Amino acid sequence: MLPSSVIELMFQNHRIHIAAPQEDALKTWYTAHADEHPFPYWAKVWPAAKALSEFILTHQQLIAGKKVMEIAAGLGLPSLTAAAFAKEVIITEADSAALPFINTSITLNALQNVQTKIFNWNEQEPVDDSEILLMSDVNYNPTHFPQLLLFVETQWSRGITILLSTPQRIMAKPFIEVLTPYITQQEEIMIKENGEEVLCSVFVLSKSSSLQS
Repeated sequence: MLPSSVIELMFQNHRIHIAAPQEDALKTWYTAHADEHPFPYWAKVWPAAKALSEFILTHQQLIAGKKVMEIAAGLGLPSLTAAAFAKEVIITEADSAALPFINTSITLNALQNVQTKIFNWNEQEPVDDSEILLMSDVNYNPTHFPQLLLFVETQWSRGITILLSTPQRIMAKPFIEVLTPYITQQEEIMIKENGEEVLCSVFVLSKSSSLQS
């Protein structure tokens, strides 16, 4: 019996392991991080993750037979979707507390080509030999934009294609504007969240020159 809730995302029928507030894992997190922010961002399936997951379902050819990596994955919904088409999927999170929940979802969905690891994009770590990088709702804090753009540039220099999903929030615009010349495909996806509609943009980003060129 699972110690926390398991929900069905019915639009694609994946089972995602989500921590209930009374779980020891979340109690420990709140004790350690309550002064930083009131909620562990990794512990929720955000609209942008759902939008990227839907995009992957309808554009399977982009990842078919390729090695895929998701950064700042949270609970990893886009990666779980990608696993049906990709050769290999690596789901990463900077917060190690998220990994047991992702691993449970991998087991629940009987996935054989998925692994998890701790990865912090802010430290500019290499992403091995991945061909596709998944990023959903990573551009929510303007103070992170310079480092995030540097990370994106580093991956582009290695020929990696990025699938980026973001809700249409004002603070995210400057980040997207820098990337606009390198958008090869764009789609708007409406996600219903708690009785409301959240419009998300999904971008396919690819280039061969530097952001400064």
